[in-house]
Amino acid sequence: MLGHGEAPGGMQSAATAGRRLDRPDKDMGRVQMSRMSFAVPAVLIAATLLAGCKTREPAPEPAPPPPVVQDQKLSADGLFAFGKASLDDLSEAGRGQLDAFAASLLGGAPYEIVHVIGHSDRIGNAKANLALSNRRAASVREYLVQKGVPADRITAVGRGSVEPVVECDDRDREALIACLAPNRRVEIRVIAAH
Repeated sequence: MLGHGEAPGGMQSAATAGRRLDRPDKDMGRVQMSRMSFAVPAVLIAATLLAGCKTREPAPEPAPPPPVVQDQKLSADGLFAFGKASLDDLSEAGRGQLDAFAASLLGGAPYEIVHVIGHSDRIGNAKANLALSNRRAASVREYLVQKGVPADRITAVGRGSVEPVVECDDRDREALIACLAPNRRVEIRVIAAH
């Protein structure tokens, strides 16, 4: 028995087939709309994720500080008498230390610059201590230049008492002077050539 609009052999009649082609199937439209409602957000999510996954160039590494060839700390008390700073005030032991340092510097690895940094203790006026540390650094620089270190390769600066290596609470002046001795120093920092 043939159904309505069905031709023999299970085929639809041309009229029935045409009606189905002309009129969209309501269920088919709902399925397509449903698929679209999932596809559009999925495409947007994928695009957003891909945009966030862009490979960014890594930030350049900061240049490493130049290597220090030598970093020597000399006791200011070993170089100078207490409160003194001129070349004439350099002790024999201090001159010997600086002679040895200059010889090792001139015969050693190539260097770019030599920094001489003077430090004082906190006893007395801060302004006077800064001036004393500057004069001591300048005297050590001048001595090293006299020994052959090129003047354009050596700097001198005083930092006063702002970078202590020890703290002391002694009330007796002599004990305080002795306790603060490590703070009275001259540092010589040699920076290697590139």
